[in-house]
Amino acid sequence: MSRYQADPNNSKKQVPKQTDSQNSAGIAVFATDALAQVPNPVAGTMTYSQESDKIFIYNGTAWVKTAALS
Repeated sequence: MSRYQADPNNSKKQVPKQTDSQNSAGIAVFATDALAQVPNPVAGTMTYSQESDKIFIYNGTAWVKTAALS
């Protein structure tokens, strides 16, 4: 089963599917930092890494890791 789905606004890009757990914010949760940095994202895509307890945001050019959440 794929971890990604086609972006409804751009068929050449992919966005992550919800993978490991559900959350009220709708942010995809991944076990590691590497998995959280999904390929071909759209600007503004957010993912969460359980490994580092951080949110990753794609700014259109690169993934940016946020400060620690706890």
